[in-house]
Amino acid sequence: MMQARIVIALLRSRQVQTVLLTGAMMVVLLPVLAAAGVAGLFSQEAERACGGGASVGEVEQPAGGGPLSQGLYAAPLELAQGRWYEVGATEYGGPSDPTSGDYGAIPNPGQSYLPAHPDSFAELSVLSSNPANHGTFTFADANALAHLPYLAGLRVAHDGRERLLLKRDVGYGQGPGQFIGDGQPYRLDVWYQAAQQLAISKSAVKIELAPSTGAAATLGETPASAQASGAGQASPMACPAGEAAGGAPLPLTAGTRTKILPSGLAAAGAEAPQPVKRMVAAGNRLFNATYLYGGAHGTPLSELQPAYDCSSAVSFVLHAGGVFGEYAEDSTQLEGYGDPGPGRYVSIYANAAHAFMYVGGLRFDTVEDPQWDTGPNSGKPGPRWRVSPSVPDWSTWTVRHPPGL
Repeated sequence: MMQARIVIALLRSRQVQTVLLTGAMMVVLLPVLAAAGVAGLFSQEAERACGGGASVGEVEQPAGGGPLSQGLYAAPLELAQGRWYEVGATEYGGPSDPTSGDYGAIPNPGQSYLPAHPDSFAELSVLSSNPANHGTFTFADANALAHLPYLAGLRVAHDGRERLLLKRDVGYGQGPGQFIGDGQPYRLDVWYQAAQQLAISKSAVKIELAPSTGAAATLGETPASAQASGAGQASPMACPAGEAAGGAPLPLTAGTRTKILPSGLAAAGAEAPQPVKRMVAAGNRLFNATYLYGGAHGTPLSELQPAYDCSSAVSFVLHAGGVFGEYAEDSTQLEGYGDPGPGRYVSIYANAAHAFMYVGGLRFDTVEDPQWDTGPNSGKPGPRWRVSPSVPDWSTWTVRHPPGL
């Protein structure tokens, strides 16, 4: 009885009531605050991975200069995980730099067309002279970042902005005598689409090596990603896909038919056989190739050339699908290729003067005449995807197809 009276007396005390009310509020609010904190961490990590506001840690200041006796004008920089470095970066590619072309040096055809992969950079060289002046520039010559592998990711921060970029190219760069304020050389070239978003022209930037199993895979930018394969579900941390992201090596559309895109590239049918998808990707690779009679004949079809004619372009696409030899055939030879008649997915139309093909129902041809092309590539020369209501009938064709396709 006495204990009950003591409890009642305590409960009537304003101080005790305040203490109890505060405790109750903490019991209720702590889980909410904790959840909000976790959500905030996820939000920050998503923003960090998706290239939101830059959150740059302490920047390392690697020494400039280099052992000139070894033919270098600066020391290669080997990046350590979890550290930021300040280095020089330049912009390349695009309409103002047409000599750079549109294809990176990466040997993966699905990753080499840079306009479809604007999140790209080239590792540069710190050799005291450009090997291309007296030979060929190779992967080994691009040593400014100690030979990062292709598709290695860098977080690049500049002017309060940040993006995840992947290595798809190599190049020589600025050469001796060109340094930023801390004595660092220009170690990477940023593809113009990403460079403009980061406000990079010839700039000092901060870079961090991205984990190989981190944001790059989450964003669908590695060959093993669900986005690249066209299957699976997106990660909960995946970023919203922008219209120009171009993350997938090959655009896909429902069904088995190939469809023209507003850009002039093509999307492969998601349910089409893999060889057909590879052919569509190969046709996209030739998007900026020019027309040259005899072009790409006599060179391996596995090596991309700057110019093709009608039959070498058809040969290139077939080779990418794994149904053709190593060297291009002329249009007369293509009249005897494969099996007779149109195929279910792929058909070649050839005679002694010309050749073209259909892949998944979409024509791939070098004829740009608007009479035979009403699509986005009309009037544009070179091997491209063409749109017409029927097969061109300005000549008589021998029709062939790859066995099984």
